[in-house]
Amino acid sequence: MNVSSRVYAALAVLLMATGATAFAATMKVEGTPVPMAPKPDMSALQYLVGTWQCSDLSSRRPGPFSVTQVYSMDPSGYWLIRDDTTHKASWIPRDFHSQVKVTYDALAKRWVRITTGDTGGYSVATAPMSAGMKKTYTYVIQAKSRDIATYGPLVFVKLSDTKKTMTTSFTETSGRVVTAKETCTKS
Repeated sequence: MNVSSRVYAALAVLLMATGATAFAATMKVEGTPVPMAPKPDMSALQYLVGTWQCSDLSSRRPGPFSVTQVYSMDPSGYWLIRDDTTHKASWIPRDFHSQVKVTYDALAKRWVRITTGDTGGYSVATAPMSAGMKKTYTYVIQAKSRDIATYGPLVFVKLSDTKKTMTTSFTETSGRVVTAKETCTKS
């Protein structure tokens, strides 16, 4: 490499270093913390924390079956968590487990309910701010079942601090409407 090539190479390195320094000096680094979603006021749901024994009855099943629901608050304060065990019955081959997580999205002004199950089931449902003791969730996303065409809303009613109900329905692909009701007592 001759002298003029070395000078041009050194000049190019100097220009790149100067340009990188100028670029770094113009970058704006934000010093404020990352914005967090407002923490929801979960006080209205505090009565749910604990263990509930439920009796479920579906119009397409031979009789009621039992479900144990255990509610807790997520340590972050953003989620109410419900762990369910659907107990074995003559048409239920084993205990099944699922989890429901509920939060309030203050910016969208809606309750959000996310459900997952140990057999791959899932759903996302939303509800407006409830009026009184009743909350109605509408499915936004629901796992597809072979024989179900549409799902009705989930309607939860608080009867007292130790008793609650849920009603829902769905329509089979044949057109038959199936109703379901759940009655729960806190133990």
